[in-house]
Amino acid sequence: MSKTINLFGIVLILATGIAYAEAAFDFEELMETIDTNSRNLQGSLSGKDAATSIDLAKKMQSDFKLVEGFFEKRGNAADAVTDAKKYEDLAAEVVKFVEANDFDTASSKALELTKNCDNACHDSYKPL
Repeated sequence: MSKTINLFGIVLILATGIAYAEAAFDFEELMETIDTNSRNLQGSLSGKDAATSIDLAKKMQSDFKLVEGFFEKRGNAADAVTDAKKYEDLAAEVVKFVEANDFDTASSKALELTKNCDNACHDSYKPL
């Protein structure tokens, strides 16, 4: 019986932590972070700062994964889910091109990401 209660307590603590993490998710703050990181990425690519560019692009990949999950849960926003996946892929391409020391193509991909992002969900889903 004691083991069952202990196991239940551990499961409850883990579930509470997951629920808290989701409750702490602030979509508007995430969008501001993505916007800031997008501008910073352009600057780091212009300065050919590989380490910072890769870090920012990977962060954006992770952030767009959160956006994808947000719109999947929200429902009725299949285009936003598709777009978020597209932006994840573009951020991954930025990483790939920076690792290949091709800053021009990486910058082009980052600019494509920024332009598409600004023109997609913002028009349809802002304000949420």
